[in-house]
Amino acid sequence: MKASQSLIICEGYHDRAFWAGILLASGCKDIGDRGQRGRFPVRDPDGKPVVGGDFGFFSGSGGFIRVTPAHGSDNILPLLTEKLEGRKSKPFIRIVVNVDSDLMADGSNASVSLSREAVLGAVRGFEPEAVFNSEGEIKIEAGATTVHLVPWAASDPATRGVPHQQTMERVICAALNSLYPARGEAVEKWLESRPEGPVVGPKAYAWSYLAGWYAEETGSYDGFCQMIWNRGEIAGQLRSRLEACGVWRVAQILAA
Repeated sequence: MKASQSLIICEGYHDRAFWAGILLASGCKDIGDRGQRGRFPVRDPDGKPVVGGDFGFFSGSGGFIRVTPAHGSDNILPLLTEKLEGRKSKPFIRIVVNVDSDLMADGSNASVSLSREAVLGAVRGFEPEAVFNSEGEIKIEAGATTVHLVPWAASDPATRGVPHQQTMERVICAALNSLYPARGEAVEKWLESRPEGPVVGPKAYAWSYLAGWYAEETGSYDGFCQMIWNRGEIAGQLRSRLEACGVWRVAQILAA
């Protein structure tokens, strides 16, 4: 009997790395991990290679979890539609749609990259009576498949050293700043001091923490996004914010 399959569709490679940290912290197993001996080729329950930038994990009960970067928020709905169209040959018990909220910390500038209505509209193309339930889920095929929409967001007030836009980077920076507020102030001052610096975006904040305190531990931003889950005090702060925005609950369902 083949293992059940779940799918996480996220915006890009950095989100994929952060999800890897979340899943490993939740007790999932990285299928390809060989420790110091490199990595095994990864195959899904159908025996097909997991390639094209996807990651594969096993849940605690042996279910297969695929993490797929969509390479931009504009590609998420087409990818969701593609997976829903193909579910007869490759059924998923859960499909998680993960995006940046893109609201500002004070709730202003409501330009959301992917709304509930847009996701619901895509699902209704296959099941017209589909609705979001009280848990923020859409169940189709009499409950055989569940679609989740979970945005990155952190409810912290506007703080120096933390981007205002609700993104994965805001979650990371808010967690770090809560532990090390002096670092947040130093990051803000440095970003303000740049000669002819461009407009500061969320990634500028997160990369500044990486460059200032973790450059010797990881050689890439992807590595940073996953590595911070190995620090117990940081992982605890990340978890509390992901509990508040609903990501952690979905991760625990996937990991069970």
